[in-house]
Amino acid sequence: MSYPQATSTTQRAPGRLDGPVLVGNLVAGACWLVVLSFLSWPLALLGAVYVAGASVFLAAVYARPALTRRQEATAWVVPWLAAVALWTWVAAGIEGGTSAWLLNAWFGLVIATPCYLAWQLLALAVRQLLAWRREPSSA
Repeated sequence: MSYPQATSTTQRAPGRLDGPVLVGNLVAGACWLVVLSFLSWPLALLGAVYVAGASVFLAAVYARPALTRRQEATAWVVPWLAAVALWTWVAAGIEGGTSAWLLNAWFGLVIATPCYLAWQLLALAVRQLLAWRREPSSA
């Protein structure tokens, strides 16, 4: 029994990452983390782990040849929920316990949402800048 051979035009190698998405997210995350490091270096270290993991996740998702709407929505929701969970955990640590879990979750939601959106907007700007610089000049 023979199996069909995959061609480079129909399938990508497993483990492939979308370079512009990865670079854009890492650069944007580093910019925000530098600002955060002036406020709290432990939070910046925790944020660096999150930014690295979420950047690789997003680059892996967007390396796929085609995405359904559900996959695209999941690609946005999963890192955002991870950020909410991370900030909720930080809030619980600041408060000293989990007695007010609803208040901690609210804090996580209120802090994580604008942070995630700002990170992704800056990442989009970085990707656009990279694409603009890659285009051949029309001189």
